Amino acid sequence: MNEIVWGNYTQEELDRQYDQATLVPNSSELMQINAADSARIRTEIECIQGVSYGPTVMERLDIFPAAEKGAPVVIYHHGGAWTRSDKDQCSYIAPSFVAEGINVLVLDFALAPTVSLDEIVRQNRAAIAWAWHNADEYGWDRNRIHCLGHSSGGHICGMMLVTDWEGVYGLPSDIIKSAAACSGMYELEPVRLSHRNTYLDLTEKSAARNSSIRQIPPYDIPLTVAWGTGELDEFQRQNREFAEAWAAAGHTVETFILEGMHHFEVGREIVNPAYPVFPNIVKNIRRA
Repeated sequence: MNEIVWGNYTQEELDRQYDQATLVPNSSELMQINAADSARIRTEIECIQGVSYGPTVMERLDIFPAAEKGAPVVIYHHGGAWTRSDKDQCSYIAPSFVAEGINVLVLDFALAPTVSLDEIVRQNRAAIAWAWHNADEYGWDRNRIHCLGHSSGGHICGMMLVTDWEGVYGLPSDIIKSAAACSGMYELEPVRLSHRNTYLDLTEKSAARNSSIRQIPPYDIPLTVAWGTGELDEFQRQNREFAEAWAAAGHTVETFILEGMHHFEVGREIVNPAYPVFPNIVKNIRRA
């Protein structure tokens, strides 16, 4: 009999639940489409490329400025299983926000297994601190910083929400005014027990430290959570339970279940004004 390692899953079943290729075998092709679209977009709208936000070579970002000074800013944390993708593949998220008068920062950061998950989270936190400190230079409103992430970027977005900004960074505890965490992972114990730990090297303590669902903050940050019915069951569960935990803490959360969409389709459609997720994100930004 195969041993159960998490929930009702055997090791083989759990590994499949954290392998997007089991449902979307052409993910590499879809990422190439993202890259091509992003390259085109950088020729069509203003983009300030490769701005350093920290001391390491991968701590850099692209800025897509809004037309007017003093507008809000959205920071995008890219996905890719913490091991792949970069800002150059993710410019596609910018045009819809810029058209709404919202600045966009698309981040690069170091990836596993070159660095630990703790370091990946640290670098993304450093980018938010940078955005606050450099608001005057680049013209956005430091009091209207918002976060967006998809897949492992959704995990990172969740970790931004539970950061002790005041105690560790000397910044306002409510530095993030709203967030959208989509198709992400918020409890990392099953991730630690899956094949993904061959490159993440999580311990029980580091998995707990990087599980945002265990650290829901006492203050409300309006949250959008979205996932598709065509996603792996574990990813649907992770997002459903994170939204439920956020609501159970008395916080504002709105969920969007995108019928028939797989993991990579969700990553594109959350910034499509024709679908309900993007208008909800914009609504929360405007309310801040």
